[in-house]
Amino acid sequence: MNKISVTAVIAIGAAFSIAQAQDFCQTAAHSGNKVTLSTNKVGSFDNGIGYELWNEGGNGGSATFYDDGSFSCDMTGAKDYLCRSGLSFNSDKTHTEIGHMLADFKLVKSNLNGIDYSYIGIYGWTREPLVEWYIVDNTGSQYMPGDWVAQGSSAKKHGTFTIDGAEYTVYEGDRTSYSIDGDNKYFKQYFSVRKSPRDCGTIDISAHFKKWEELGLKMGKMHEAKILGEAGSTSGANARGSYDFPYAKVYIESSEPFEGIAQIQSVNRDRAYSVFDMQGRFMCTLEQKAGMPLNDLVKAGVKKAGSYIVKGGAGTSVVTIK
Repeated sequence: MNKISVTAVIAIGAAFSIAQAQDFCQTAAHSGNKVTLSTNKVGSFDNGIGYELWNEGGNGGSATFYDDGSFSCDMTGAKDYLCRSGLSFNSDKTHTEIGHMLADFKLVKSNLNGIDYSYIGIYGWTREPLVEWYIVDNTGSQYMPGDWVAQGSSAKKHGTFTIDGAEYTVYEGDRTSYSIDGDNKYFKQYFSVRKSPRDCGTIDISAHFKKWEELGLKMGKMHEAKILGEAGSTSGANARGSYDFPYAKVYIESSEPFEGIAQIQSVNRDRAYSVFDMQGRFMCTLEQKAGMPLNDLVKAGVKKAGSYIVKGGAGTSVVTIK
């Protein structure tokens, strides 16, 4: 069965009459059930959110993951440390078959020291070909990653481009090392490194995939797309501090939410929908008149650009208003 693990809606009991979507850059906070890991593990919540802690050597830190997608990364002396949360796939679809992927994040860094390199942003792998890829929007080290990220026989700096409204430098390389298919495996690496680091915002993941492919960097079948906090020390297990993500959402924008329940462009009867912000908090109930596009309904109801969870009948989807 072809299945994509996506965030499910957790029902919220409290209700408000009409509310505007909260600004997650200002008000985000962890919520929901959580799991804390201190050893290397790949896992997922019942609602489909996937998570992973990986530490070279299996120690030197821990991570706490929440079923709202948020998480925190705590390094107590690590050589190479990665913690991440987001979407896991079953590797039988390409990104174009999956759909338009985006991510919203807020980052809080504290007590960082001993970090020689660091990638904070979006991370994942593909198969056929085996590729480790990064979209780097921030860092825990003194400087953003530079030309040194392009390693191996195919090392290349492709140049600086405007992607998703910001300047990113794109790099290509290859390694033989740890991978999702085992140790000592050869794989390609792609990087988009943002010129100006930021602590909060929305990343258009698919926009980077499109640019990479325009440059000849082939993507394969998707294994994952997750928000990442990585830190490493080149002199031993010295990376310390924390990356906290009180808001972290990776999601797929759908042009036709509620497939099989209500078509977005033409419903033949009135229908009521409940709208939630991406933290899962109830915002309002909207009544869709027959023939009214759902995107127009949500835009008129919330009056603010952003992504919203919309629930109607047995269907749930994310609708993005621009």
